[in-house]
Amino acid sequence: MPVSSDKLVVFLAKTAQGDRKAFADLYQSTSSVLYGMCLNLLRNREEAQDVLQEAYIQVWHHAGEYHVDRGTPMTWIMSIGRYRCLDALRRRRHDSTYDEVEHDYADDSMGPMTEAASMKDSQRLSACLQELNTEYRSSIEMAYFRGFSHQELATATGQPLGTTKSRVRRGLDLLRRCLGS
Repeated sequence: MPVSSDKLVVFLAKTAQGDRKAFADLYQSTSSVLYGMCLNLLRNREEAQDVLQEAYIQVWHHAGEYHVDRGTPMTWIMSIGRYRCLDALRRRRHDSTYDEVEHDYADDSMGPMTEAASMKDSQRLSACLQELNTEYRSSIEMAYFRGFSHQELATATGQPLGTTKSRVRRGLDLLRRCLGS
């Protein structure tokens, strides 16, 4: 059973004061979801474990920077983990080609990510992504789920930078419209 957001706020506040027990409770309450996201993005257990450790080191050092008005504690922790995953993907991506990345991300299931977001929102997002044409969907997935910059995406797809930026922008506009309806 997930721990309430209010309880996580307390754990973070105590962690900011150096309370190791509160940090252990925070880790126990949130690490499985964060690990699932890391594993889903990185598709490598050892790398996901390393990133998980890096993320919680950052949480330990920066717990005092969390602000309730900017989102839930889980969202804050997940964003730290996501950025760490993106850094790891950038470090190892130098030899990746578009076809390899497309193949790696062929699994459309949400997997452990469904634990991190509400089931209804995840299903809506997934349905809206499926409604996009392949070019828009692939561009968005590579940019937002795999961490490609626009330049890296243009290089991987062999398309001009302007075309790549337009595909991402148009795809996001279509996705916003779909999610807004």
